[in-house]
Amino acid sequence: MDNNSNNSQRPRKRITPETARKRQLAALCVIAFLVLMIVILIAKGCSKDKSKDSGDKKKSDTKPQTTMVTTTPPLSEMTTAPSTQPTSAVNQNTSGFKLDRYSVYLNIGESEMPLVKEYPAGSTEADERWSSSDTSVATVNEWGNITAVAAGECYVTLKSAADETQEVQIKVTVASGSTDGAPETTAAQDQAVY
Repeated sequence: MDNNSNNSQRPRKRITPETARKRQLAALCVIAFLVLMIVILIAKGCSKDKSKDSGDKKKSDTKPQTTMVTTTPPLSEMTTAPSTQPTSAVNQNTSGFKLDRYSVYLNIGESEMPLVKEYPAGSTEADERWSSSDTSVATVNEWGNITAVAAGECYVTLKSAADETQEVQIKVTVASGSTDGAPETTAAQDQAVY
């Protein structure tokens, strides 16, 4: 009797080891191509998010504005002309530095480090030069870590060693008690002081 007559399956085709290697290489190339495409799509997605953020920044950058405030006393007290005083409405950061905050509220002994989000053209982290206007109120080290020493107010200045005209100031307020009543610092509320 013939054993193959009951078997309806055809015999399996044998391949050479060389053909198996070629198939493995082709499968590996397809997988590498798919991984490359995924990486490219993720990179494009991230770059679109950054371009949207930078576009928003460009729209929000405005020139400093000056408003005139006129005060008029009641008619019974009016003996001279009303006085007019220029007042700066909002101080804008015109340097190339972009920080996460422009004011800091601390208790004596506390420390905080504002983060530099963007540097001026031609400057890097190595070009940072930090200084305090009043070291009896707050000190700052070469990395920008601000430490409260005594109650009061001062300004910490960040300058670029590559371009001395590029600077930004951070207002530091040191309270002698707790900061429970101190306002929260947010980048939206804070404005550059210079």
